[in-house]
Amino acid sequence: MITYVINKENIPDKMKVYGLLPDFTRMPREAAEAVSSAVTDLSRCASGGRVRFRTDSRYITLKVTLEAGACNGATDVVCDGVYRGKVEGSEEDAVYGGTLLLTDVGHSVSGPRRLHDVTVFTTRTGFLKQLEISLEDGSVIEEPTPYAIEKPIVFYGSSITMGACSKSPSKAYTALVAERLNADHINLGFGGNAKGEAAMAEYIASLDMSAFVLDYEHNADSLEDLLATHKPFFDTVRAAHPSLPILIVSRPDTDREFLRACYGRRIIMDTFHSALDAGDRMVDYVDGFYLRGNENKWMCCAEDGCHPNEYGFAVMADVITPRLRALMERDATVDTMGQDGFDAIFPTHI
Repeated sequence: MITYVINKENIPDKMKVYGLLPDFTRMPREAAEAVSSAVTDLSRCASGGRVRFRTDSRYITLKVTLEAGACNGATDVVCDGVYRGKVEGSEEDAVYGGTLLLTDVGHSVSGPRRLHDVTVFTTRTGFLKQLEISLEDGSVIEEPTPYAIEKPIVFYGSSITMGACSKSPSKAYTALVAERLNADHINLGFGGNAKGEAAMAEYIASLDMSAFVLDYEHNADSLEDLLATHKPFFDTVRAAHPSLPILIVSRPDTDREFLRACYGRRIIMDTFHSALDAGDRMVDYVDGFYLRGNENKWMCCAEDGCHPNEYGFAVMADVITPRLRALMERDATVDTMGQDGFDAIFPTHI
């Protein structure tokens, strides 16, 4: 068995880390401090982080070390996911290889001895200190197949965006959408603390990204706060990126506070319609009222009446992925508002 140690001072040759800065945080400390102390703390969580490589090892053993006191004990914190990607020369889709419990000795996922891409997702809320990935003696290790979309999709939002309460961070809707699009992504979900602050908008506006998903309604303290922040947040990012695909999403748990969700949706749709009225053709909107289906959605999709379970996240990804794909493939130069042109820009059949 050969073990590769990944920490802030060392990234083994051939392995690549995605979704995290070199210090394993999700945004620079100075930028986070400009937002809030809570975001500063939560930015140290490794949500959306991934280690990718190619190997022909028949097993992978993972051991994760978190900073002292970083784990809150919830089941969605102490799990991880490994993907075995496409086999070289094969057209098979990537498959989920197994859920790994983060114990002291780790657990193994076995597979055929043939070269395949591997993605190891880092813990969702733990402050990552070190990963140890062990492979079979004599196995090959190569750089991962590049993402088809190398510039990351940036997601900003609440604990739902962050991945709660999926028992594997690889099953958060953000991860599922990005994997289906074969895209890198950055998860800027901040549980309870995504409040649409101007400093956060300015930070996101500074990023080089392929698309942006704006999904923070759930954490607005009030409808007044949502009204005061939502359009300015969108406008800040749009001013910095005139042709960037921006997908606006409203909250999915609409039954819990139905009237508030209705009013929130109207505020968010006003941002969307205002952009359309200004001639913006690279914006789209996903209605949270349709993110969990219509029948038995709370029984089947929610872990606690609010946060999706893994099925709920999959349903969200089923709705969001085609909308985001169509938006990213849209021609930003088309500006006709005639019926035929409008339907081509904003397809309603997905």
